[in-house]
Amino acid sequence: MTDLELAGRLLLSLLLGALVGIERQWHHKNAGLKTNTLVAVGSTAFALVSMHGFGPNSNPAQVAAGVVTGIGFIGGGVIMRRSGSVQGINTAATLWTTASMGLAIGIGYYKLAWLILAVVLLIQFVLRWAAFYIDKRSGLTTPLVTYHLMVDFMTSAAESARSIWMDFAQQSGVSIIKYGEEQKGASEVTLAASFGLSEARAQEMTALGQKFAALPGVINTEWSQATETEAE
Repeated sequence: MTDLELAGRLLLSLLLGALVGIERQWHHKNAGLKTNTLVAVGSTAFALVSMHGFGPNSNPAQVAAGVVTGIGFIGGGVIMRRSGSVQGINTAATLWTTASMGLAIGIGYYKLAWLILAVVLLIQFVLRWAAFYIDKRSGLTTPLVTYHLMVDFMTSAAESARSIWMDFAQQSGVSIIKYGEEQKGASEVTLAASFGLSEARAQEMTALGQKFAALPGVINTEWSQATETEAE
Protein backbone atom coordinates (compact mmCIF):
# COMPACT_ATOMS: atom_id res chain seq x y z
CA MET A 1 0.00 0.00 0.00
CA THR A 2 1.38 3.39 -0.98
CA ASP A 3 1.75 6.35 1.36
CA LEU A 4 -0.83 8.18 -0.73
CA GLU A 5 -3.41 5.45 -0.16
CA LEU A 6 -2.66 5.40 3.57
CA ALA A 7 -3.21 9.14 3.76
CA GLY A 8 -6.34 8.84 1.63
CA ARG A 9 -7.94 6.32 3.98
CA LEU A 10 -7.16 8.44 7.03
CA LEU A 11 -8.55 11.56 5.35
CA LEU A 12 -11.71 9.73 4.31
CA SER A 13 -12.12 8.49 7.87
CA LEU A 14 -11.65 12.07 9.10
CA LEU A 15 -14.33 13.31 6.70
CA LEU A 16 -16.95 10.67 7.54
CA GLY A 17 -16.25 10.85 11.26
CA ALA A 18 -16.60 14.63 11.14
CA LEU A 19 -19.96 14.36 9.38
CA VAL A 20 -21.28 12.18 12.20
CA GLY A 21 -19.67 14.48 14.77
CA ILE A 22 -21.29 17.59 13.31
CA GLU A 23 -24.74 16.14 14.03
CA ARG A 24 -23.73 15.36 17.62
CA GLN A 25 -22.19 18.81 18.08
CA TRP A 26 -25.29 20.47 16.63
CA HIS A 27 -27.42 18.81 19.29
CA HIS A 28 -24.96 19.87 22.04
CA LYS A 29 -23.81 16.39 23.03
CA ASN A 30 -20.72 15.76 25.16
CA ALA A 31 -19.12 13.53 22.52
CA GLY A 32 -19.33 15.83 19.51
CA LEU A 33 -17.28 16.73 16.47
CA LYS A 34 -13.79 16.04 17.80
CA THR A 35 -14.66 12.85 19.66
CA ASN A 36 -16.45 11.15 16.77
CA THR A 37 -13.74 12.21 14.32
CA LEU A 38 -11.01 10.84 16.58
CA VAL A 39 -12.90 7.56 17.04
CA ALA A 40 -13.24 7.13 13.28
CA VAL A 41 -9.60 8.02 12.53
CA GLY A 42 -8.32 5.90 15.42
CA SER A 43 -10.29 2.87 14.27
CA THR A 44 -8.97 3.30 10.73
CA ALA A 45 -5.42 3.60 12.04
CA PHE A 46 -5.75 0.40 14.10
CA ALA A 47 -7.11 -1.45 11.07
CA LEU A 48 -4.20 -0.26 8.95
CA VAL A 49 -1.66 -1.19 11.61
CA SER A 50 -3.21 -4.65 12.00
CA MET A 51 -2.99 -5.33 8.27
CA HIS A 52 0.36 -3.77 7.43
CA GLY A 53 2.27 -3.19 10.64
CA PHE A 54 2.74 -6.72 11.99
CA GLY A 55 3.67 -8.58 8.86
CA PRO A 56 1.77 -11.17 6.77
CA ASN A 57 0.99 -13.42 9.75
CA SER A 58 -0.98 -10.79 11.69
CA ASN A 59 -4.68 -11.28 12.40
CA PRO A 60 -6.72 -8.10 11.68
CA ALA A 61 -9.75 -9.65 13.36
CA GLN A 62 -8.02 -9.56 16.74
CA VAL A 63 -7.26 -5.87 16.42
CA ALA A 64 -10.84 -5.18 15.31
CA ALA A 65 -12.12 -6.99 18.40
CA GLY A 66 -9.77 -4.87 20.53
CA VAL A 67 -11.17 -1.69 18.97
CA VAL A 68 -14.73 -2.78 19.80
CA THR A 69 -13.69 -3.43 23.42
CA GLY A 70 -11.90 -0.09 23.68
CA ILE A 71 -14.89 1.82 22.33
CA GLY A 72 -16.94 0.15 25.05
CA PHE A 73 -14.85 1.96 27.68
CA ILE A 74 -15.29 5.30 25.91
CA GLY A 75 -19.02 4.71 25.52
CA GLY A 76 -19.34 3.85 29.20
CA GLY A 77 -17.78 7.18 30.06
CA VAL A 78 -20.51 9.21 28.37
CA ILE A 79 -23.43 7.36 29.95
CA MET A 80 -24.72 9.16 33.04
CA ARG A 81 -27.54 8.58 35.50
CA ARG A 82 -29.46 11.69 36.51
CA SER A 83 -32.65 12.06 38.53
CA GLY A 84 -33.75 8.47 37.97
CA SER A 85 -33.09 8.55 34.21
CA VAL A 86 -30.13 7.49 32.10
CA GLN A 87 -28.63 9.76 29.45
CA GLY A 88 -25.81 9.21 26.98
CA ILE A 89 -26.81 5.81 25.59
CA ASN A 90 -27.44 7.23 22.11
CA THR A 91 -24.06 8.98 22.11
CA ALA A 92 -22.33 5.76 23.20
CA ALA A 93 -24.06 3.82 20.43
CA THR A 94 -23.04 6.51 17.93
CA LEU A 95 -19.38 6.21 18.96
CA TRP A 96 -19.60 2.44 18.62
CA THR A 97 -21.03 2.76 15.09
CA THR A 98 -18.47 5.42 14.14
CA ALA A 99 -15.73 2.98 15.13
CA SER A 100 -17.16 0.35 12.78
CA MET A 101 -17.11 2.93 10.00
CA GLY A 102 -13.46 3.67 10.70
CA LEU A 103 -12.57 -0.02 10.63
CA ALA A 104 -14.35 -0.43 7.29
CA ILE A 105 -12.29 2.42 5.82
CA GLY A 106 -9.10 0.98 7.29
CA ILE A 107 -9.52 -2.35 5.53
CA GLY A 108 -10.55 -0.66 2.29
CA TYR A 109 -14.26 -1.52 2.40
CA TYR A 110 -15.30 1.97 1.29
CA LYS A 111 -18.78 1.06 0.12
CA LEU A 112 -19.67 -0.26 3.58
CA ALA A 113 -18.25 2.86 5.22
CA TRP A 114 -20.42 5.18 3.12
CA LEU A 115 -23.46 3.00 3.79
CA ILE A 116 -22.79 3.13 7.55
CA LEU A 117 -22.55 6.92 7.35
CA ALA A 118 -25.84 7.15 5.46
CA VAL A 119 -27.62 4.89 7.96
CA VAL A 120 -26.22 6.78 10.98
CA LEU A 121 -27.38 10.15 9.62
CA LEU A 122 -30.76 8.66 8.74
CA ILE A 123 -31.18 7.40 12.29
CA GLN A 124 -29.98 10.61 13.94
CA PHE A 125 -32.11 12.98 11.87
CA VAL A 126 -35.18 11.12 10.58
CA LEU A 127 -35.74 8.73 13.49
CA ARG A 128 -35.10 11.55 15.99
CA TRP A 129 -38.32 13.23 14.84
CA ALA A 130 -40.14 9.90 14.88
CA ALA A 131 -38.97 9.29 18.48
CA PHE A 132 -40.13 12.75 19.55
CA TYR A 133 -43.55 12.14 17.97
CA ILE A 134 -43.93 8.77 19.70
CA ASP A 135 -42.88 10.22 23.07
CA LYS A 136 -45.34 13.07 22.71
CA ARG A 137 -48.23 10.80 21.74
CA SER A 138 -47.49 8.29 24.49
CA GLY A 139 -47.45 10.93 27.26
CA LEU A 140 -43.79 10.45 28.14
CA THR A 141 -42.63 12.95 30.74
CA THR A 142 -40.20 15.55 29.46
CA PRO A 143 -36.69 14.36 30.43
CA LEU A 144 -34.48 16.50 32.68
CA VAL A 145 -37.33 18.84 33.68
CA THR A 146 -38.66 18.61 37.25
CA TYR A 147 -41.66 20.59 38.50
CA HIS A 148 -42.08 21.67 42.11
CA LEU A 149 -45.42 22.58 43.70
CA MET A 150 -46.06 24.03 47.18
CA VAL A 151 -49.52 24.81 48.56
CA ASP A 152 -50.24 26.24 52.01
CA PHE A 153 -53.83 25.76 53.21
CA MET A 154 -55.99 25.63 56.32
CA THR A 155 -56.93 22.24 57.68
CA SER A 156 -60.54 22.99 56.76
CA ALA A 157 -59.50 22.96 53.06
CA ALA A 158 -57.35 19.81 53.31
CA GLU A 159 -59.83 17.43 51.71
CA SER A 160 -60.54 19.73 48.76
CA ALA A 161 -56.83 20.50 48.23
CA ARG A 162 -55.90 16.82 48.24
CA SER A 163 -58.74 16.08 45.83
CA ILE A 164 -57.43 18.66 43.33
CA TRP A 165 -53.92 17.22 43.61
CA MET A 166 -55.03 13.60 43.21
CA ASP A 167 -57.14 14.41 40.16
CA PHE A 168 -54.06 15.95 38.54
CA ALA A 169 -51.51 13.37 39.73
CA GLN A 170 -53.50 10.35 38.50
CA GLN A 171 -53.53 11.52 34.88
CA SER A 172 -51.23 10.02 32.25
CA GLY A 173 -48.13 12.10 31.64
CA VAL A 174 -47.57 12.82 35.36
CA SER A 175 -44.67 11.08 37.11
CA ILE A 176 -44.46 11.71 40.86
CA ILE A 177 -40.92 12.02 42.23
CA LYS A 178 -41.71 13.19 45.76
CA TYR A 179 -44.83 14.08 47.72
CA GLY A 180 -45.37 15.12 51.30
CA GLU A 181 -47.47 17.16 53.71
CA GLU A 182 -46.28 19.10 56.75
CA GLN A 183 -48.45 20.29 59.60
CA LYS A 184 -47.72 23.89 60.57
CA GLY A 185 -49.30 24.73 63.86
CA ALA A 186 -52.82 23.60 64.68
CA SER A 187 -54.62 24.87 61.61
CA GLU A 188 -52.19 25.10 58.67
CA VAL A 189 -50.82 22.41 56.31
CA THR A 190 -48.19 22.61 53.56
CA LEU A 191 -48.42 20.27 50.56
CA ALA A 192 -45.12 19.89 48.68
CA ALA A 193 -44.60 17.77 45.56
CA SER A 194 -41.93 17.21 42.90
CA PHE A 195 -42.87 15.53 39.62
CA GLY A 196 -42.17 15.15 35.92
CA LEU A 197 -44.69 16.08 33.23
CA SER A 198 -45.32 15.36 29.59
CA GLU A 199 -45.44 18.31 27.21
CA ALA A 200 -49.24 18.34 27.28
CA ARG A 201 -49.46 18.21 31.09
CA ALA A 202 -46.85 20.94 31.48
CA GLN A 203 -49.26 23.34 29.79
CA GLU A 204 -51.76 22.69 32.59
CA MET A 205 -49.53 23.89 35.44
CA THR A 206 -50.87 27.44 35.38
CA ALA A 207 -54.45 26.16 35.51
CA LEU A 208 -53.53 23.84 38.40
CA GLY A 209 -52.12 26.76 40.36
CA GLN A 210 -55.26 28.78 39.69
CA LYS A 211 -57.45 25.94 40.97
CA PHE A 212 -55.58 25.85 44.25
CA ALA A 213 -55.59 29.65 44.54
CA ALA A 214 -59.36 29.81 44.03
CA LEU A 215 -60.03 27.22 46.75
CA PRO A 216 -61.38 28.70 50.02
CA GLY A 217 -58.87 28.15 52.79
CA VAL A 218 -55.77 28.16 50.56
CA ILE A 219 -53.20 30.64 51.87
CA ASN A 220 -50.48 30.45 49.22
CA THR A 221 -49.70 28.52 46.01
CA GLU A 222 -46.31 28.38 44.29
CA TRP A 223 -44.87 26.26 41.50
CA SER A 224 -41.58 26.23 39.62
CA GLN A 225 -39.55 24.09 37.27
CA ALA A 226 -35.88 23.09 37.16
CA THR A 227 -34.01 21.89 34.08
CA GLU A 228 -30.86 19.80 34.10
CA THR A 229 -28.24 19.68 31.35
CA GLU A 230 -28.83 16.84 28.91
CA ALA A 231 -26.05 14.36 28.10
CA GLU A 232 -27.60 12.07 25.53
